[in-house]
Amino acid sequence: MIYAALLSGHWVGDHWAQTDHQATTKGERTRTGRQVCAAHVATLTLCQMVALALVVVSEGGFAPVQAALGLAVNAATHYWADRRRTLEGLAHLLGKHGYYTRGGAPHLDLAWHMGWMLPAALIISADLVPALALSGLCLVLLLLADQLSRLGWNEARRSTVRS
Repeated sequence: MIYAALLSGHWVGDHWAQTDHQATTKGERTRTGRQVCAAHVATLTLCQMVALALVVVSEGGFAPVQAALGLAVNAATHYWADRRRTLEGLAHLLGKHGYYTRGGAPHLDLAWHMGWMLPAALIISADLVPALALSGLCLVLLLLADQLSRLGWNEARRSTVRS
């Protein structure tokens, strides 16, 4: 049920709560773009919190620390992908840039978000020590993805220079 709540909150937050301004500005490589992306992620996370609250009401509670950690993992990974350039750099490195630029960007974005909801749900439902360990692993993986994205852009630049 926790994954279902995160998924439901994601859909509402990403499509109904997100403003047109947020959708068009969040990927800009400016301070405004970063602020708008953070505001979008905040409203998305609020939608997920509401969905999780419904689970608590219907099935009983879960620990607030684990809930905060799981939501933080989801929010951080969502922010990372929604900056757009990060996900595009990863697509470059993995040989998916053609797919990314030919209409695949929203699909890769959605797959990224769905993939990260599983560890977020596991963190929320875990005991404290495993939740902390999984949160740390998620942070390491996100930092690795960020470095791989940078490598992807470096490779793209080198390819352009060679052409």
